Amino acid sequence: MNPEKKWFAYAGKEQDVILNTQVFLSRNIEGIPFVRRLHTAEKQEVIGLVREVADSPQLSLSGLFTFISMETVSKAQAVSMAERGLVSPEYIARREGKGVLCSQDEALSIVLNGDDHLLLHTNRPGLDLEGAYDAADRLERILSKGLSFSFDSRFGYLTQNPANLGTGMHASLTLHLPALSASGSVPRIAASLSRLGMDLREGMAAEGEADIYRLTNRVSLGISEQEALFNLKSIGLQIVAQEREARKAFCETENGKDRICRAMGTLLYAQVLPQKEAMELLSSVYMGVSQGIFAKPEYSLLAEIMENVQPATLSLAVKSENSHTLDIARAKYIQERLQKAEKI
Repeated sequence: MNPEKKWFAYAGKEQDVILNTQVFLSRNIEGIPFVRRLHTAEKQEVIGLVREVADSPQLSLSGLFTFISMETVSKAQAVSMAERGLVSPEYIARREGKGVLCSQDEALSIVLNGDDHLLLHTNRPGLDLEGAYDAADRLERILSKGLSFSFDSRFGYLTQNPANLGTGMHASLTLHLPALSASGSVPRIAASLSRLGMDLREGMAAEGEADIYRLTNRVSLGISEQEALFNLKSIGLQIVAQEREARKAFCETENGKDRICRAMGTLLYAQVLPQKEAMELLSSVYMGVSQGIFAKPEYSLLAEIMENVQPATLSLAVKSENSHTLDIARAKYIQERLQKAEKI
């Protein structure tokens, strides 16, 4: 992989509907109270312990991670990290005693002192639950050579939130569901999945504007990691089939095709693009590519554009927080990327 290229810029399986895969492992260090009982100085000690292990020359992690202190980054940098999925919006609300160890391509990270001492987080483009879990599991095994994680023979890995007891694992598929959303089917699907121990929820604000949803396993106790991954993959592929069928029906109508073609035209020629409108248009173009209406751009490029045009991330790139300036920069950036893709 190109170290300067972020993980979301690569192609993945089933990427017409499944944008990416994420796996999270919650771990706590044995002998240290849960995060909610720690003072800032004690949280810094946790950070020091983890960094010492991650930087150890005896382990294969040395040089892999860059440490980001959440106390020293600007508000825009913190929000950008949340926009890129490195941390949750809740994590950046209070940043004292928090930090993130992150690989250069942002595919692998260790979030420190959130709900638990460590949250091991892996990202993969498209559908790749096995690859994402293997990476997280490998990271956990390496760290366990220098850290003892809290574990109970009856309850499994001990976590601050009882809902995470057991494997301490949560896996997530990010789904692009414009056709099911337009047909009003998502609430019904979400309700049926809830009874199976899974959540289907709208993504963050910008993701919701592009009809992006997160499918996540909710049960970690009494079930193995492999079972959880198998169930999530099976349900995910069922939703993929439903979305593809709904897209086909939508794009067979003149109104559907017109909406998609108008979206591409606007993205190519608009001079000012607010965030909400840009995400809605990108969502339509993404669907158009999946239905063969457009031969280009590739899914990975559209996913990369969606990441980079979000407010805080864009403001850091153009060094301005003025909303109108950002709307102009967003339009220009999208045009340049789409026009370049057409020439390749």
